[in-house]
Amino acid sequence: MILFILLFSVLNLSAAGPPEAPPAAWHLKASPHFKIYHESDWSPDSISLELERLYGRLRFTVSMFAPWMVSEKTRIYIYRDQDSYLKGEFNPPKWSKGLAYFATKTVVVYDPGDIVKLRAVAAHELSHLYFESYYGEYLAYPPQWLNEGLAVLMEDMSYPGEGPWTQALKYFPAEKILPLDGFLKLSVDRLDSAEEVGYWYLEAFGVVSYLFQPRKRLQFKNLCQLLRKGEKLEPALWKMYRIKNFPDFDRSWRDWLRVYEAGGKQSFAGDFSSAGFNFKPAQLSSFTFTNFRR
Repeated sequence: MILFILLFSVLNLSAAGPPEAPPAAWHLKASPHFKIYHESDWSPDSISLELERLYGRLRFTVSMFAPWMVSEKTRIYIYRDQDSYLKGEFNPPKWSKGLAYFATKTVVVYDPGDIVKLRAVAAHELSHLYFESYYGEYLAYPPQWLNEGLAVLMEDMSYPGEGPWTQALKYFPAEKILPLDGFLKLSVDRLDSAEEVGYWYLEAFGVVSYLFQPRKRLQFKNLCQLLRKGEKLEPALWKMYRIKNFPDFDRSWRDWLRVYEAGGKQSFAGDFSSAGFNFKPAQLSSFTFTNFRR
């Protein structure tokens, strides 16, 4: 069993990050909204086009949190493969697939040899970058369930048609759904198994999907605004969604979840993989977990 503890200080929100100037070994490929640094002599096929398409979707959904994304380019480092990524200068955790540093507007990923997977990883990490920059304006950090749930939602939206997380939500076993009054206070680093971590991420995705419905985007933005100012979640939910308390929140989101229910006995597979992590507690971007017991 591996346990992790999150160590960070609000005063050090912008301390971690890559060097301002990339090493000479990196090759630059520019696009309208990105500076793409790739380690290989050749960049991944159609990466500029894929990232610009992804940008268009992210701008439509999350630019309200990061208006700077319209005028400033984001740097993306793409290692040639996972081994090179793990041995690289950013020192990523072994279970991670990408990193985001909002202080320097930078995302770090590796090429898995599949453009669809690479796009999903980029979506996950860019979501962290944009959302954390919004909270960083107040020297604050978003709640873990909110930050990861939104990142997985953006990851899911990067797929053509119905994404894998939306499909998994249809088969979310009722007995695995945690009551929200407990789930919202639960840190993923306290979970003991890959299955528990997987269900935690699925629930975070589901709850954020419920709050972030197309006709409720402004309510979601205002909820996040209240939370980053220090408002408690229950009164913030009442102000923005007229949700009275956590039990009421739990009932309403479960009612909404029923629209995703599907027939059959398919379950959430243990090997289901996120674009942001390998079913270990995902690094909170520019902060780190310390592995204190094996």
